[in-house]
Amino acid sequence: MTLYHDAGWWPGRDKDGILKLLSFSIAIGAWDDNTLVGFSRAISDGVFRAYLEDVVVLSSYRDKGIGKLMIERLLDELKDIDVISLICSEDLAGFYKETRFKKTKQIVMHYKKE
Repeated sequence: MTLYHDAGWWPGRDKDGILKLLSFSIAIGAWDDNTLVGFSRAISDGVFRAYLEDVVVLSSYRDKGIGKLMIERLLDELKDIDVISLICSEDLAGFYKETRFKKTKQIVMHYKKE
């Protein structure tokens, strides 16, 4: 949860929710001794599509290649998947372009339980 708080993400997530999401994901962690400094995961149907989620690196460890390495490892795990997608903010588009992702003209829409 420290990574999420450090990034200002998902204030409503708790330990139980994170443990549950791990059971439905391919997850990659980056550690410095006993400190989790990076985390990323993918969700996939195992054949045609996969989505990268929660690519996050502790702020004091950014710009050291940790995020790119985690993405490369996830892409290796998903090497047989046709299309791998992600959603990011505009300021991160350049970072993902460096890891071979391309912008599309598709519209992203969400349904959020209220």
